[in-house]
Amino acid sequence: LGESMESEERCLARLRQLLAGDESLDCPKDDKFLIKFLRARKYREEEAFKTIQKYFCVRKSSEEFFKDLSPTTVPLSTVIADNRLMMLSKQKDSEGRAVSVLRIGLWNTEVCPLMDLARVALTMAEWSLLDEETQIRGIVCVLDLRDLHIMHLAHFTPLFIKRAAHIVQDCYPVRIKAIYVINNPPSFEILFAAVKPFLKSKILQRISFIGHDLSKLNGIVPADVIPAEFGGS
Repeated sequence: LGESMESEERCLARLRQLLAGDESLDCPKDDKFLIKFLRARKYREEEAFKTIQKYFCVRKSSEEFFKDLSPTTVPLSTVIADNRLMMLSKQKDSEGRAVSVLRIGLWNTEVCPLMDLARVALTMAEWSLLDEETQIRGIVCVLDLRDLHIMHLAHFTPLFIKRAAHIVQDCYPVRIKAIYVINNPPSFEILFAAVKPFLKSKILQRISFIGHDLSKLNGIVPADVIPAEFGGS
């Protein structure tokens, strides 16, 4: 991002000026909070300001995603420990980016609703963004669709898809650098067709469909993301 102490201080000062001009916006003004948004928008102050506005606006307009959102109020144990639906690799990829995995095909819809998965994902995103290297280098997502069933697709309503896409692309200070779709069955084409209209071209260009040969991920993502039979751990 070409960061320097001088440019950081200058951009923070300008961003605080913009925030001061919006009397309806009540948000933290400390460096740690603001720098996340500047990094996400490559130090373009106006864009960072607009993202902060959207960040707080969406927390009100999409309350079902954000109400009482914290590690103590979302089912982290159910989603991560018990069912292993999500994980954040202990290692970074070859470019120093964080790597997250979502195993949506393993999701038992009777165990937790889709909104719980979304809330856990948002909580994990907030936690990962505490790491300054992740703020700078971004996140790589691995979407594992093994065992995805048509019954899963019924839960992805157009309204949910639209709001989730808006939150991730427009409102969060997260840099999604790549999305690897693995074990994708034919039924995924139905879901992707519904999601695609809400995705920006930049995100679409960063999606790679790997299929079932996970050896293709060797050297791209950490070994703990890849099954042993494909050369991982």
